[in-house]
Amino acid sequence: MKYTSEEELLFNLLEEEEKREAQNSFLAYYMRMTGFTPELHHKIICKLLQSMDEDKVDRAMVFLPPRMAKSTLCTMLFPSWLIGKYPKTQIMSGVHTQRFADKMGKIVRNYVRNAKYPFKTELAKDSQAKSAWGTTEGGEYNGFGLMGGSTHGNPAEWLIMDDLIKGRKMALSAHMREEAWETYKADLLTRLQGRRKQLIVTTRWHEDDPAGRILPADFDGKTGWYKDRETGEKWFVLSIPALAEHENDPLGRKIGEWLWPAKWGAKAWAAVRNRGGYIWSALYQQRPSPEEGLMFNDEHIMRYNPAQLDTTTLQIYGTSDYAVTAEAGNNDPDYTVHQIWGVDPEFNIYLLDMWRGRTTSDVWVDQFIRLVRKWKPLRWFEESGQIINGVGPFLKRQMQQERVFVNRVGLTSSTSKEQRAQSLLGMASMGKMYLPDRDKVQKYLLNYLDAFEKELKAFPAAKHDDTVDPATLFARGLDRIIAGKPFTGPDPEGETLDQLHARHEAEKRARERGRRR
Repeated sequence: MKYTSEEELLFNLLEEEEKREAQNSFLAYYMRMTGFTPELHHKIICKLLQSMDEDKVDRAMVFLPPRMAKSTLCTMLFPSWLIGKYPKTQIMSGVHTQRFADKMGKIVRNYVRNAKYPFKTELAKDSQAKSAWGTTEGGEYNGFGLMGGSTHGNPAEWLIMDDLIKGRKMALSAHMREEAWETYKADLLTRLQGRRKQLIVTTRWHEDDPAGRILPADFDGKTGWYKDRETGEKWFVLSIPALAEHENDPLGRKIGEWLWPAKWGAKAWAAVRNRGGYIWSALYQQRPSPEEGLMFNDEHIMRYNPAQLDTTTLQIYGTSDYAVTAEAGNNDPDYTVHQIWGVDPEFNIYLLDMWRGRTTSDVWVDQFIRLVRKWKPLRWFEESGQIINGVGPFLKRQMQQERVFVNRVGLTSSTSKEQRAQSLLGMASMGKMYLPDRDKVQKYLLNYLDAFEKELKAFPAAKHDDTVDPATLFARGLDRIIAGKPFTGPDPEGETLDQLHARHEAEKRARERGRRR
């Protein structure tokens, strides 16, 4: 179909007007480049990003459930808009893996090449790699992966971080969380110059993710201004949960209303919610420490009156989770925890006593000896490994010197925390785990009990789970006692293939000797 010269002129005028609007409005740019009609949460995100460009906001965080287009808006479209508007600017994008950084960088680069691109910015011919490319005017885009990537010393006016922590396995690894934090502080922050803008885009996989370390410890998921707990710098947080929980919801939803109902619908959202636990609280509600337990909840906790419990009818066991981080000078060291548990004839378990402290090893060894002397446990369960191997000789000498003795049983921990907690969860699910009545417990024990209950209900997503670990060790040990398994040889969970074969051969020879007799 041919157009008249007047019609072509009109089309050209409209095109130029649309280009000018897209150059000045990120929302208009989003609509031009995607052809989509934005949903309300898309508009709110675009408004925040526009505010950053207008210097109303210097540091921002965007929290949304998966598949809400936050990466498309913040990590793909926004950098391409910025480098078009400011062809001399430098942008650094940090993500969880270099492979994802390459993918993101390629998409941003392709937006700049797109025929719909409203800017005159051009790519430099000698710098067009997927995750590292430049403009003819000296601007730069550099993509960086936490795993397998490098910043190569490149400067940046804009630092955009998208899910530095990604996936449950990565989130539950204290090592990977620390790696993400150190990468942010040492490798990314040190590259900032000029406008010094920071944007964190993430689904909250863990309370100890980089966003969690910046925000106040009591952050409750509300949208608003917050101060960096270390520097006091102001951050604007846009937190949009799947299900509205607060009266000041950024989308204006009433409490109980769903996100993007036109696409998902209440039925689809309810199906996700019914899965509950860790996935719902962290990924969809942006509350990595859920109000209800991930594995354990209030219904799992039975109560007993310490004054009415006859401990002479119980079998007593001790258990410990050791830490030596006080000696290492860690800013946020782990706790060493000792617990005393009692078991009645019906295999109900009772938390009788506890000690918890961030101390040097000589202090927690003294507490260990005190509890052994007080309770005279049948066995003491502890985790095999580097810590106890290092402190073990000192502990043994102190026990001999104090003439205090107990059968210490080491259990290996080669499986995940969730798997190791199954024995304790099984007992709790059957109503067999008893904790002291809070209003009847001795004052010294109340603080320890508070920590245990808090960590138990947040397990395994809490930053600290030092009080839960000895409880799971005890439950695993008790399981073996009930099953009649002797504590000789390696723990089956930690057996190597060679050890497994050797054990089977030894059992086979023993059976053959029995038949010959």
